[in-house]
Amino acid sequence: MKDLSQDLNRISECRLKIWGVVVLLLLTAGYFVSFSYITHRMLLVLFAGIAIIILFLLRPKPGFWLPVLPIVFVVGGGTLPFGEFNPAISTIAVIAFTLFYAADRILWNKPLFVPSSFLLFFIIALLIQVCSVFISIHHHEQYTWNAIRDGSSLFLFFPLAVIIPSICRTEDKINQIIRAVVLTLLVASLVGVMQYFSITTFSRVDMGLGYLYRGRIASFFGNPNIFAGYIELCIPLAIALFFKEKKYRWKIAAFVAVTLGILSVLYTFSRGGLICTFIGCGITLLYVFRKKVWIPVLIGLAAVVILISFMGTFERQMSFFMNPEAHMNQPTILHRYVSYRGFINQFMESPETGVGWGAKEYYWGRSLLYSFWEVRHCRSTKRIPMFGGLNSLFLNHMVKGGLLSLTSVLLVLAVIFAVFIKAMKNGKGVLAVALAAGLFSFMGHQIVGNQIRFPTVNSQFWIITGLLLALTASSSGRSDVENREISQLPS
Repeated sequence: MKDLSQDLNRISECRLKIWGVVVLLLLTAGYFVSFSYITHRMLLVLFAGIAIIILFLLRPKPGFWLPVLPIVFVVGGGTLPFGEFNPAISTIAVIAFTLFYAADRILWNKPLFVPSSFLLFFIIALLIQVCSVFISIHHHEQYTWNAIRDGSSLFLFFPLAVIIPSICRTEDKINQIIRAVVLTLLVASLVGVMQYFSITTFSRVDMGLGYLYRGRIASFFGNPNIFAGYIELCIPLAIALFFKEKKYRWKIAAFVAVTLGILSVLYTFSRGGLICTFIGCGITLLYVFRKKVWIPVLIGLAAVVILISFMGTFERQMSFFMNPEAHMNQPTILHRYVSYRGFINQFMESPETGVGWGAKEYYWGRSLLYSFWEVRHCRSTKRIPMFGGLNSLFLNHMVKGGLLSLTSVLLVLAVIFAVFIKAMKNGKGVLAVALAAGLFSFMGHQIVGNQIRFPTVNSQFWIITGLLLALTASSSGRSDVENREISQLPS
């Protein structure tokens, strides 16, 4: 029999030298001492920061960190007041990542962007908006930092549309980002569903309108309508991943994300969110089953039957479609009607340049009378912490920036449509359809909402746009050997 004593001694031998033992003891002592002088929250932040710094030193490549950004943007909705600015954590994250990306590209002598006519027109739209902000400052004399902060809301995360096509040059890289988006949707929707079932009271606001249900959920987003806007963008992509993915674990993850996402948009009780989510899902499913149209039609009918069977729970949304006349006198509808009428009147007073970005908002009067709900604007002279979105992306740009700013928004939409057509010509199929379905259904919601101005949703909008651009630039015209060589290059 073989004598194992020497092998056991060699295995159990301590590999640490004297200095290693000293450092280990000091770290252990510091860990226990920290409990006496540092709060538990700061301790977690400290250790998390150390772990991130170590991981960053081990993997200092933008391509490694890019899939982490979707979850960072979703949970980073909190703001940190900083002088004239009031940036969200997600805004700080995208600025830091953009600087990191630019430094990496310059250091390794790589191009900063993928040349594209689509990117050129996006930049033109950005420059048009810059001109609108310039006019707001020098013509309308709005407070400078207010005009910059308010006018930059649409393009806040635009760098992602430049970065994603540059890093995601292969199908594997694109799939990494798509999986990260779907996992983030799963986590956010799971939190939302758990919020709904943890609520024990009822929504007092809607009880006065005759609706009895638990409070509306918001997950990480702080507002149900913002959460609904995020779901509109993501669910079509999760459906595409379910049909495109070959690995069963990702199929299951996508299916769970879609299921929880639909439940979450129902529990937000957002009427626009429900309509636009169903439109995005319907477009994607119609493409997937374009040779068997009866399948998505059957799925749609089943969804309607289920909603009607739970009419008591989802009455706020369903009665809007089944009995629209009853909603004509509701404050939520009347408020929009009166507000929109006032916005159109303001736009007609200065259609070319608007009232100026960063304008101070005020109500016509302090009364519950509907005529006093009109939002007016005047010149701002000091910092304004938060700006309203006028309940409409398009009216917001029309009133504050006039036709000039509206042109910027419409140009962005036109470029997205052109990118979608190019992606379809490149044979990108269900992915291109799902990305475009999410974007256009979301922008349809922006007619009666303005969720895109919030960093948590604006980031997702530009991630989806960046992925659509990446589909038109990835692996086009290359052989399989070239694609394998590119995939082996560090990103």
